[in-house]
Amino acid sequence: MAINTSSPRLPSTEPRVPVFPNGRRPSWLVVVIALFAVLPVLMVAADDRLGLRLVMGALTVTILGAAICLNVLFGTIQERLLRVDASASGIWFRPAPAATAVPFVLGALLLLPAIAQIVVDAGNLATMPSFLLTRAPYALGLFGVGVIVVSALRLREPAGLRLAQEGLTGIRGRGRVNWSWDELAEVGVGSGPVAKLHLIATGAGPRVEAPMLALGSDPNQVATVVRYFRDDPAARSQLSEKGPMILRRVDDSLRALER
Repeated sequence: MAINTSSPRLPSTEPRVPVFPNGRRPSWLVVVIALFAVLPVLMVAADDRLGLRLVMGALTVTILGAAICLNVLFGTIQERLLRVDASASGIWFRPAPAATAVPFVLGALLLLPAIAQIVVDAGNLATMPSFLLTRAPYALGLFGVGVIVVSALRLREPAGLRLAQEGLTGIRGRGRVNWSWDELAEVGVGSGPVAKLHLIATGAGPRVEAPMLALGSDPNQVATVVRYFRDDPAARSQLSEKGPMILRRVDDSLRALER
């Protein structure tokens, strides 16, 4: 699988919605999460009970790992970015590999305190005699298992959004789309705190809302491309070619219409 990324300024008459809240990357959130590691680090440094230090050390790794995961996800989000599978016919907007991998990594990180607590319990290691402190790691572990299981089940669904001559297919974790072009009633971008692609089926059909993480591409740009093929049935013959080439033609066609 070859992924092609580009950041064209596709012409559109629709107002843009930022991909980050207020148009700014919330790096402060990464810092806030990392700060939660201060307390367990202090406990590791100040307490000589081996069991407590083992669990608090595992919790520190979990917290810092979660902050890194969030920072990695933020790195996949960029204004005007289009990320498509260059080896597939049609246009396949695919999420970044990190967006697929991070839930599994996060789930594994949540297991660490539980594994440490199992070692503490099995070895009867000295720790703080607190029901909450000795059982909370297991709760985190169960949550981690849930994250991994749900993420694995979602792998059965098509990732991202694919545009073909026959219609649209996708979109993992956001609602199953398998529509012909005639079934697509509306295309737009939500006006919430961040851009979300809105796809609405004809009649009483389903409604799909997909942020950039699920698409791998700026929803504003994706909406422009989807709208182009919905409104111009003759142009759908291009969808037998490779994605990057089709996008260049879409860009050229939209700019020609502006003149």
